[in-house]
Amino acid sequence: MDEVKLGFKNLSVENWMNPDPLMGNLVMRNKDNGMVSIMSGDDWALSILEPKLAETVPFEIVKLFEVARGSMLYGYFFYPLFTLACEQLTRVAEAAVTEKCKQIGASKSVNTFQKRVAYLQKANVLSEVEYAQWGTLRSLRNIASHPDQQTILPPGITLGFVLEISSLINRLFLALPNSALNADALPRAG
Repeated sequence: MDEVKLGFKNLSVENWMNPDPLMGNLVMRNKDNGMVSIMSGDDWALSILEPKLAETVPFEIVKLFEVARGSMLYGYFFYPLFTLACEQLTRVAEAAVTEKCKQIGASKSVNTFQKRVAYLQKANVLSEVEYAQWGTLRSLRNIASHPDQQTILPPGITLGFVLEISSLINRLFLALPNSALNADALPRAG
């Protein structure tokens, strides 16, 4: 298949380990002197590896996050992996919401992403702003899970996305004192 028709690198035995040609267009600004330069593979790796999940995040969520982030890192060699990684990060976020609901005793009727996010807001786990962010994330997850065409996201967008997802997940698993939960307003598991 012609690379021009595809709109991305046409993989072959000869080129699969080479950086994607589009990565030559990615630049960064030096924090010290403000100079702009082409971003190297190491620069990209440092940027992608910077966001971390907190120790309070359940291990299974961390593993899901690391696989998605690793896929994004390898987007340096095959540009469409940036999009695939972002799509997977939306599912990691959903898994994090599901786990948080289990931790605080949500009933089995709280069984969709939308219901779980609403439950967490009602429980005072999410602020109004966070509730809106998670709602947007749910919409993005739906778009990613039901595509009608291939989407290709640029690395800058995906880097911002991994930073935002890691922050949302970390905030979700911050230790909350029991008094902060609005337990009286919540249906109990059973």
